[in-house]
Amino acid sequence: MAETVQYYLEQMVPELEDLEQKKIFTKAEIKVIIKRRTTFEYSLKRIQPQKMDFLRYIEYEMNLEQLRIKRRKRTNIKGKTTISDYAIPRRIYQIYDRALIKFKGDVALWLQYIDYAKTSGAGKLLGKIYGRAIQLHPTKPELWILAAKWEFESNANIVAARVLMQRGLRFNNASKQLWQEYFKLELLYVEKITTRRKILGILSKEDKKHPEEELEIDEEPDEVNMIRLPKLTGEDLYLYENKKPLSTEIDEKQVEKLKEDNNKMLQGAIARTVFENAIKAIPDDLIFRQKFIDICCEFTNIKEALELIYNSIQQDFFNDAKARAFLAERHVTSILNIESPEFINALKKSINEFEQSIEKLMNTEIWYLYTKFLTKYFHRVTEPNLRRYFSKLLTKVYETTDTKNLTSNEMYFDWAKFVSSQLDSHELALEILEKGTHKYPNYAKLWIKRINITLELKDDTKKNNLSLLFDEALKLNPVSQELWKTYLDWLFKRFSNGELVESKLDNLLMNSMLTVSSLSGSSSISNSSTELRTIQYVVASRYLAWAKDQGGIENARKIYESLISKTLPTRSFFEICINLEKENLEPSTQSNDIERVNRLYDQSLSITEYQQNNNDNDDAELWLAYIGFLLDNKQFSKANHIYWKAHKLVPNPESFEVEYRALLNLRDINDKKVV
Repeated sequence: MAETVQYYLEQMVPELEDLEQKKIFTKAEIKVIIKRRTTFEYSLKRIQPQKMDFLRYIEYEMNLEQLRIKRRKRTNIKGKTTISDYAIPRRIYQIYDRALIKFKGDVALWLQYIDYAKTSGAGKLLGKIYGRAIQLHPTKPELWILAAKWEFESNANIVAARVLMQRGLRFNNASKQLWQEYFKLELLYVEKITTRRKILGILSKEDKKHPEEELEIDEEPDEVNMIRLPKLTGEDLYLYENKKPLSTEIDEKQVEKLKEDNNKMLQGAIARTVFENAIKAIPDDLIFRQKFIDICCEFTNIKEALELIYNSIQQDFFNDAKARAFLAERHVTSILNIESPEFINALKKSINEFEQSIEKLMNTEIWYLYTKFLTKYFHRVTEPNLRRYFSKLLTKVYETTDTKNLTSNEMYFDWAKFVSSQLDSHELALEILEKGTHKYPNYAKLWIKRINITLELKDDTKKNNLSLLFDEALKLNPVSQELWKTYLDWLFKRFSNGELVESKLDNLLMNSMLTVSSLSGSSSISNSSTELRTIQYVVASRYLAWAKDQGGIENARKIYESLISKTLPTRSFFEICINLEKENLEPSTQSNDIERVNRLYDQSLSITEYQQNNNDNDDAELWLAYIGFLLDNKQFSKANHIYWKAHKLVPNPESFEVEYRALLNLRDINDKKVV
């Protein structure tokens, strides 16, 4: 080990001498640099060096290089390039290489190396890095994409970029990102060439589109399973056979070469081929195809490409409601001015297409998507007649679906929201919600909306029935957090308004806790254990906080002790009790108050896995919190006992030991600060 470290240190001597000779660093600073590098080198040569050891070394060298550059500028050093000008970047590359020999499977490290090489402008080295990374990780699409992007943007080599994309797809044929980036690459290239032709004034009759022409296929016998692309001639061939861009001064012979191009490439033939192969590889993903449309919209002259994508969606997703809604809406999405006559014409097309889709599918989903479309544009338009048109059409659609029994739970919610907010008819909205909650009794959003609208009514009779409404809603939706929060808000608001006396509210909150606790053993909601624990925490925390405000800590204790005896409390419940007691502790706290907290910790830790179903981290954190509390109150003997007990019971003793040591170290630091 020492010999290897010594070797690396000796390699630094010429560089350090040069830095001292140029007076960039003093002799004392160079000694510090040697000491730091020696420490880093030894850390890299230990039996199991960590990735962080390499990254710290790299970070140090980067900071050192930044300092060297600043001092060189400040001292205005000029002259020939010497070893100190490139030694530090070279060392950073070497450290990355050494790290990647050890951690060659770490893709994030490769990406970090690539990013540094880009920033440093190391073009030749970057090509080698991409080659090594791709060779080791051929199934990582991001590496193929970065390599192709670099070839196209930095080297202006579309041929190499295409080859990389195609080879990447051979290994990752199901990668959506790779297909989309390849499609984008081809559109970007067409845009670039088209712009250049306009600048050069190269306009010929061949610029007209010939979609009826058959495309020649460029055979690539050496590459198995490569995408068969249209054969390109003229400008594309000229640019890359000569391996240099066109100059602005071209002779007549070059112009003729450009005019030989039949514009298949400029018509987007390659991009179309990429898309066709992409949907063969990933045939049943609508969102995947929609992303291609988003890509097209970033470019100009993409009408044919858009039609190709839309036609493919129409053909392959004929019975899909989302696809048909997407196709119907396409007529209006590209129109920026929604108050223009053009928008009106496009809107008619969209509505006609929606109605045709509804007639064909006749299911709830297409009706729902139609209402979402109408609602969206109702809120966007400002012209009064248009708003009235959307309002009437939307009302008609909702009524039709209700008559046909095709209204979904979301549609009932949206319908009631529209009627109450836009038509200002709370009574009608309430009727709609009554229908909705009857048809979908287990959809909590409808109950909450129904309750909130009832609260806004001036009819005291219906307001008086809120208690029964809450009872019914909570019975049907016992694990709805939002519904329980709404109920608690309502109770506390009534108490603050004087509508509920303290004893009545106390009974209602106690019953709520008993109800929530009794749900723990219900098989029908066993899959909602997390939500249930959250609800128990919400109800208990608000109940105990209110109890403390009303009668102090003694009142809160009386209630939580009653709950412990009557219910199956969770660890989160004990956490609330512990926090209440901790808040009550003072420097002059009696020992019995501390023992009360200890008992709560013991009770919390005694909850079985069946009751709590905790994860490992929660378990360890609770033991550590208990130990920390004991240490804070100078109960060192008991803290030691709890530590050994925890060490035997926690699922991951090694991790627990690390966290325990960190806790002790933190306490040592805090003690020193106090001293």
